[in-house]
Amino acid sequence: MSRMTSAVIPEEFAQRHCPSCGKPLTLNQCSDSRAICLVCTNDHRFYVLPDAPLAAESAKAGLMQLPQLKSAPPEAIASYWLSDPAARFILNEQLADLLRTILDAHVAPCDPEFSFCPFCGLAFAEFEQPDIWVRGLACSDGHVFSTRGNKLATTVDGKRLTFHSEHSFAAMKALITGWLKPDPRLEAQLHESIRFVLLSSRFCRPDVSSV
Repeated sequence: MSRMTSAVIPEEFAQRHCPSCGKPLTLNQCSDSRAICLVCTNDHRFYVLPDAPLAAESAKAGLMQLPQLKSAPPEAIASYWLSDPAARFILNEQLADLLRTILDAHVAPCDPEFSFCPFCGLAFAEFEQPDIWVRGLACSDGHVFSTRGNKLATTVDGKRLTFHSEHSFAAMKALITGWLKPDPRLEAQLHESIRFVLLSSRFCRPDVSSV
């Protein structure tokens, strides 16, 4: 098994700006041992994640034998999957995102708006591009990005760099609902202990609002 490396930020990104408001971003603590959390003074949070595991690796997660987690509380289970090297190596990227959000207990008040370049802080303008599934954004300094959902991505020195904005409460509910539906492809990646964490979270309680 290869060793999973942590997320990295390119040297070119020394000056970091919030894509939502343009203010400076600083490093912040993160429950995911391999991810990087960036936050501005308006509390907009963005994450840079490590390379996602191969599908063949993440499909092994559902069959892992983890008797030590049988009676563990949800917080301990989530922390294990995000910090243990072997478990984190095969953890589906989106599940890692969900577990991190549950542990950090912090969600965005609404879906993200990408208005400013994270490299220079200049305003974005939308441009036409061939992929109908994404929006093209560029600043006047020539930094070019694409966005879909909560992801803002670009290429630096031939390598993809993606900023993941924090999920809203509604997005968390929708994503967790999707994972809990019967689906053999997802079930292979969803260990019973992670299912327990998702079901125990406030996002699965009908009487809990986004507040």
